[in-house]
Amino acid sequence: MAPASAGTGERFFPDEMPSPAANAETAGWWEACLSHRLVVQRCTGCATTRHPPGPVCPACSSLSCEWSELPGTGIVYTFSIVRQAFLPALAGTVPYVVAAIEPDGGRGVRFVSNVVDCDPEEVEIGMAVEVVWEDMGPELSVPRFRPRPAPVDGGGGGDDGGDDGGQGGP
Repeated sequence: MAPASAGTGERFFPDEMPSPAANAETAGWWEACLSHRLVVQRCTGCATTRHPPGPVCPACSSLSCEWSELPGTGIVYTFSIVRQAFLPALAGTVPYVVAAIEPDGGRGVRFVSNVVDCDPEEVEIGMAVEVVWEDMGPELSVPRFRPRPAPVDGGGGGDDGGDDGGQGGP
């Protein structure tokens, strides 16, 4: 279900970046990422979604969950532009964007990631984004997000000089 653009092989961050730590609760997430699939944990008892993954549903305390695949699109919920390299390896990478991404179909979850493939100054709250996978090695792929191209107008939208919604324009 990920967009056709998923998996460019492009590297956005240096090899010296620390790798994320996987555990029993997050293993399914990282396995899906390695296959370039964006997933969210969903409780089979009440259908509440959650991220980061955890062993117990925060809504109903169920221990039963499954992985639900998402389409790989969403919006920027909020963001920050990082202008200082907190690790020496990032000196050539700043400025970069750290963002909370609200994925389509995620039912309220948000992923902390990066917005890439654009000038950091162009990022804005509500910006439509799509996943792009950064393959960090043979056992690790990390979801990043880039601006989603605007949909192609099928001919019915835009200002065609027609009805002005009763506003009585010129």
